[in-house]
Amino acid sequence: MKRPSRRTVAALTAVFTATVTLIGLLALTGSWRSTGEGAQGDDGALPEPFASLQFSDAQQRSLHHAEDVLTRRCMRARGMDFAVVAKGEASTALPNPYGLLDGGEAAQHGYGLHGSKAPADDRLSDRERSALLGTPTHQRTVALEDGGQIAVRTDGCFYTAQTELYGAKWTPLLYGEETLYAEVVERVRRDPRVAAAQRKWAECMGRAGYAVTTLGNVRPDADRRMERTRGDRTAGQAAFEALLTQARKDADCQKQARIEPAVRAAQNDAEQLVARGHEQRLGELATLRAAALARAARTP
Repeated sequence: MKRPSRRTVAALTAVFTATVTLIGLLALTGSWRSTGEGAQGDDGALPEPFASLQFSDAQQRSLHHAEDVLTRRCMRARGMDFAVVAKGEASTALPNPYGLLDGGEAAQHGYGLHGSKAPADDRLSDRERSALLGTPTHQRTVALEDGGQIAVRTDGCFYTAQTELYGAKWTPLLYGEETLYAEVVERVRRDPRVAAAQRKWAECMGRAGYAVTTLGNVRPDADRRMERTRGDRTAGQAAFEALLTQARKDADCQKQARIEPAVRAAQNDAEQLVARGHEQRLGELATLRAAALARAARTP
């Protein structure tokens, strides 16, 4: 899933570590299909590449639970009672890759900057870390179909749990899909229809006193503003309230500028082009993910 801005493509030579738990947020399900010209998602969701393949929040939580259960089971078999820190009931949804906002969500939660963060793994002992993430002795290289490679440590419980849940081909196929996803996003951002709508949005925001130029820069700027208040609860609350007001205006300006229809039409064209020749791999990945959902549903 990931996500990643929504789907930052990780370095292809990165070691397979605990940080790839984010993969669960990037998962897909069902057989791949295009949504068609200007089509609305089945649940009215905002556009994003290959939207018909995405997991819902409930499905993501089911997969995360299964990953946790399988990982803990493996750790117990090695004599360690590894407890996964609870993530709570917060949404696992990542920001829209184009910076689009749902009006209702923006009115309640702004840019959604109060989500929980994954705990650092420095709480692990060396023995626990080796059991969970694997050791260099058992590291192997996996070639990716579009070039490049990734390194995985096959003796780690996290890798074992991922393989049991998703299948051995999951990781390379997911990296390939991540590359396609990123290419679609980049094409949409460069599309003249989106650029024209974005200019209207920026003018609307400017009239409200917000000096913004691109949708993609708003969320990172909001993150930085919140980060600067770290440790100061009063300043953090004030920054959040200011950003909440901004997000509400942002969503309103997006609607006035008709950003979403422009993005949806541009994405349809980009998706058709980018996916051409990769349909089999997308379908294979979707099959693995559908099977993972079924396994997760059977995991107590």
